[in-house]
Amino acid sequence: MNYRILFTIENLFELGSVGELKILTETLLTRGWEVHLAILGEHLHEANQWIESGIKLHVLNQDDRTPLHSFRDCFSIVPELRKLIRTVSPDFVHAWCGQAEILTLVATRNAPFTQPLPFKHLMSTRLTNPRELGFRQQIFENYLGDTPNFTTVVPHASIKTKLIEHGKSDAQIEIIANSAAPRKVAEKPIVRETLRKQLGIPQTAYLAGTVAPLVHRSRLKDLIWATDLLTCIRPDFHFLIIGSGSQLSRLHRFASLTEAGSHVHFLNHPEPSLIQGLDFYWHPHFQEPISANLMSAMAAEIPSIAVYGEGTEEIIRHQETGFAVNFGARDEFARWTKFLIEKPNEAKILARQGRELVERTFPAKSMVNGYLTLYDRKLGST
Repeated sequence: MNYRILFTIENLFELGSVGELKILTETLLTRGWEVHLAILGEHLHEANQWIESGIKLHVLNQDDRTPLHSFRDCFSIVPELRKLIRTVSPDFVHAWCGQAEILTLVATRNAPFTQPLPFKHLMSTRLTNPRELGFRQQIFENYLGDTPNFTTVVPHASIKTKLIEHGKSDAQIEIIANSAAPRKVAEKPIVRETLRKQLGIPQTAYLAGTVAPLVHRSRLKDLIWATDLLTCIRPDFHFLIIGSGSQLSRLHRFASLTEAGSHVHFLNHPEPSLIQGLDFYWHPHFQEPISANLMSAMAAEIPSIAVYGEGTEEIIRHQETGFAVNFGARDEFARWTKFLIEKPNEAKILARQGRELVERTFPAKSMVNGYLTLYDRKLGST
């Protein structure tokens, strides 16, 4: 029997949560599922690959050039989403990360004098730790989430613990770890050359990078500071921040106040393959346990340096699969990157062992099977 699923998502920025969704939808399509994808926010990314694969794409936000804000955009998106659900009549409505969850919960909540929407199961996926909310907002979100048969999927037990502390029921939460799709290592030299041309830096330059929302919780200032420390002795080193967010102008200003200002670069809408052009990957925070971006870098055999703790200790084994640093230790990012630059053979060994661990411990098949098992269980309960 063929099933119909409607995913809701903020945008198609493929580095991160959308990359996980792409792996999942590819399997669903091969199994004969009818897959719909509703974009609730920005629609700035290439969608041809999604459409050509057989996914039915829907853009619901009339103001699709600005980031999504749940309550501001609620009045325009919720009626459109309810209309789409009535048209599609899906077996599953699955909100995928970010603001998509709260908007989907609002849209699917039965209001007085309205007919129930024609869907069977409601789910969400959260790949980041929940933000601390005000008392009223937390009560409102808990009210929306108190829906029969509503399930939230998280990649790590630490997120589950925080959600329970915020009032969510243990029975509503499932853990399915992230994965990293294998990268074509043979493409790395071409991507490396293209990326340096795009940034206007020498082909001989060493380049570290990170993918993160440009917000305070991402600890990006720590990495700019680390760049300032390293460029004092390695003027051939540059650092790239990939992402968008409210702190873009502040990060630009912070970088300009350092000696390394011209060595810090920003890209907000790059091609997904761009990450292969990095020489090193830096991960400075704990907001994304079992980070898909960190694992993608390791799967591409990019030597990685990450803070060590809950959500990274399963991936980073110090001096074996990567370098582990203390939280906020900017000098340690600089020190270990200098070591990798000056010890290329050791860097290759480290990168290879990192790739092997990711492929062995977090294969894409395991993540996909986790979702398929969950879907089957829900379908069997109806």
